[in-house]
Amino acid sequence: MTRARFRLGIDFGTSTTIAVLRRPDGRVQQLLFDGSPLLSSAVLLGPDGRLHTGRDAAHLARSAPERLEPNPKRRADEATVLLGDSEVDVRDLIAAVLRRVAVEAARVAGPVGTVTLTHPADWGSGRRALLVEAARLAGFTDVDLVPEPVAAATYLAATQEVPSGSCVVVYDLGAGTCDVTLLRRDRSGFTPVASGGLNDLGGLDVDAAVVGFLQATYGTLWTDPATRRQLWDDVRTAKEMLSRASGTVVMVPALGREVPLGREQLEGLMRPVLRPSVAMTRSLLADAGVGRSEIAGLFLVGGSSRIPLVATMLHEALGIAPVVAEQPELVVAEGALPGAAVSASTAAVDTAALADAADLPATGASAAVAWAAGASATSTFAGGAPETVAPERSGAGTPVPARARRGWRARLLAAAAVVVVLAGAALLISQLQDDGGDQSPDGGGPSTQAVRYDLTKLPGDLCASVDLTLFATLYEKVDSPPKPTRQIMSTGSDATCRTVRLHGTVRATFSAAIRVTPSREQAATDYRMLVGDTAALNTRPEPLTGLGQEAVIFEMAVSTSIMTLILGFRDDNLTWQLRLTVDRQDEAGWTAAQKQQLRDKLVEVTRAAQPKVTAGLA
Repeated sequence: MTRARFRLGIDFGTSTTIAVLRRPDGRVQQLLFDGSPLLSSAVLLGPDGRLHTGRDAAHLARSAPERLEPNPKRRADEATVLLGDSEVDVRDLIAAVLRRVAVEAARVAGPVGTVTLTHPADWGSGRRALLVEAARLAGFTDVDLVPEPVAAATYLAATQEVPSGSCVVVYDLGAGTCDVTLLRRDRSGFTPVASGGLNDLGGLDVDAAVVGFLQATYGTLWTDPATRRQLWDDVRTAKEMLSRASGTVVMVPALGREVPLGREQLEGLMRPVLRPSVAMTRSLLADAGVGRSEIAGLFLVGGSSRIPLVATMLHEALGIAPVVAEQPELVVAEGALPGAAVSASTAAVDTAALADAADLPATGASAAVAWAAGASATSTFAGGAPETVAPERSGAGTPVPARARRGWRARLLAAAAVVVVLAGAALLISQLQDDGGDQSPDGGGPSTQAVRYDLTKLPGDLCASVDLTLFATLYEKVDSPPKPTRQIMSTGSDATCRTVRLHGTVRATFSAAIRVTPSREQAATDYRMLVGDTAALNTRPEPLTGLGQEAVIFEMAVSTSIMTLILGFRDDNLTWQLRLTVDRQDEAGWTAAQKQQLRDKLVEVTRAAQPKVTAGLA
């Protein structure tokens, strides 16, 4: 066996890093770190100047949390990070994580010089160069890069039949980010068609929503940094358990007891968090002009995609039954290794999760997925443009040829699709019956009155109507320029705008969204979901006047370092939401005057934007 033929694939993630080795015979072996395939991406600067990773970093952070950087990937645009009283180069933080991988790979297979690193599809040349430089600092001499969705699609194409010319959607929900990419398959691999990402939405934000709910319910949850970390770890564990069970408990250190948490409570908290990612997915497909018939699969990857509600919401919005791998957090790393044989650990679809998502028996969900072997290829971005390249370099193996489509598979897939559609329709009818149908607000039966706003006239650039200059004095640096999206559908149309501003280490994320529905009853339901699912679980909503028929503003007090303010209003068949999330790197918290200042500015921005947004819709 020639050790030089070992190849390493690394998925450097926001919260965790995954690494796999491809053996000379094509088999894949997961690297284990402290007994787990998931290596924490956190890095801690020790008093001796050493950078600690993984479990060591988590252990040392109990007594020195100010010396920990939990998510180096989120710092890719910054030159340095302040850890304790020392500035550390972001490149060195990433290199520390990759060096840990290199050491473990060398222990298992000897020195590994060739490594394939994955990265988000929308990373530009600067971020990619930083990743390559960090890998070389970690000791890797031969570095390839592959976009994460291309790696995921490549892996899944080796297990599910994806015809040439068709498209796949890769929905990657990790701990700190959500990336959605539309790819088209050709003879040589996958080419990205369109991609979108939310850098402040992931499993951590679900954890934050749970913590905010617990704070609103029980008050103080922790007494020091150590118990704060303990609570957040317990919340994450409870969230993961609720993917398999209907109820669990969370230990609240300040109370000295466990408190209950149910799946229904978790899903109520999650829906507002996940909703922007679902809207982004719809908009991505609409803007690309790709019809449902052209999509061969909707693939869910990333550890947070295990949550059943993720598949449920996407299925409801798109009408496509998602495919969930048994271990979705490993898919990207394994897909980075072209020519590798599919490992048993990730080859199977998690039919139980899919059944739960689609409200189908497990056997029906299994029948909805027809597995076959497919070709394997990778793509890279050269000069910012997608370019398809050969899946292997010399001596790296040969891709598995695609099998001819079997007639019985096609019939099985078609029958399964009918089952999924019928089940979804039955679920929708059941929900309408439970809600009494499309009733008018006074309960007098279905509404037949004309609505005020035309859902086909949404602004193409919502950002042009939302003037955030009021916040320029507070957050003077633009980290992410305003990015608008729009999707017009017969069932309800959405327009969004998102931007990120900075002040030192304080990060402020603004997102505005308007939704116009065919009926005012549906808009009222959307508004009740906002108030009921989110506001009622946090601070008491403060009613506002002069904004539509009903309006509120409220705070999601997640922690002393993270705070979210949400302003929402409804006017006839239109709903509006303006969200501000501020993340600071200290534990100082906010004064009442600071909170009131932000509230006042949000109200002022909304009052100024309302006539601009609605002028062309009536």
